Amino acid sequence: MGYALADALFWVDDWKPCYSDEKTFTRFLHAYSRGMGRGRLTKDSKVRQDRPCRGLLLSTGETTIEGEASILARMLVLEIPPWEKRDPGGKRLALAEAYRSSLPGFTAHFASWIAAQVEAGTLQSHLAREYELSVKGYRAKLTAQLGRQANTGRVIGNWAALITVYRLLRQFLEERDADDGLPAWQDSIVQTAKAVQEERAGQVFIDTLGQLLASGDVRLVDLDSDEEVKPGAPIIGYQDGRFIYLLPEISLREVKPTQSLNFTTKSIGDQLREDGWLIPNTTDGRLTIQKRLLGNRAWVWCLKREMFDGDTEDSGDAETHKTYRDAIQA
Repeated sequence: MGYALADALFWVDDWKPCYSDEKTFTRFLHAYSRGMGRGRLTKDSKVRQDRPCRGLLLSTGETTIEGEASILARMLVLEIPPWEKRDPGGKRLALAEAYRSSLPGFTAHFASWIAAQVEAGTLQSHLAREYELSVKGYRAKLTAQLGRQANTGRVIGNWAALITVYRLLRQFLEERDADDGLPAWQDSIVQTAKAVQEERAGQVFIDTLGQLLASGDVRLVDLDSDEEVKPGAPIIGYQDGRFIYLLPEISLREVKPTQSLNFTTKSIGDQLREDGWLIPNTTDGRLTIQKRLLGNRAWVWCLKREMFDGDTEDSGDAETHKTYRDAIQA
């Protein structure tokens, strides 16, 4: 149905994980966002024609899929307050009802306006330019509010596409001196990016490890201190004035009893590198570097010192990192 009814609205009404197979819905959303269908074979074991859902998916519900950062990044999640708060007394609903009969005519005029731009050869370049500006604007906004550690490429693309279409609609209405009826643009990209970030294994790992450090359940040994290392809480790594040298396997072992993470140290390390916290080994691209610690050599993650400090802004230590990378390379 999704393939045959192209551009139709497909409504998933009041989704709840307790009433539906979450794995099936997750798999469908992955395929839908990538324009892929369900892979099947014929009775002769030949691949059938791929038939993706070409409709427009709208899902409602009181909860979202948890533990799936890649799914949240593919969605535009909008929190909508109860109707009585949005429209006390139903005044806006009554006003919209009065214009119901005009909606088909409005849609036809809008489609005709777009078709004229297509024939003139200006629509594609206009959309590409607007989309690029939107991506740059959203990237700057998220960098300012969330810092460099947020991996938000897909989220930015989704919201950029939406606001590009909104601006196209506004331009259409402005030419007819009717843009006063268009609601002001509002988005929740920051909230969406935060939700995606919180679902990422790397961020969950950092948050949990930070709580364990704060509670004294684990510890980092200070390499700049002359004090003798005394028995106590498990040692998960070392630190100096520049970096934290984390022991990946030991750290994950300490995190797992507190936070169930179905990820390996490699997948967590990859995400930490993507988010700008982990400095990889420049000699061979490994996530770990070999470092002598208290007389013994160990393979550790080299992490930015401010990772557990809550500092999401650029710390300005690029020169220090460059010097250290040069040392690793040497």
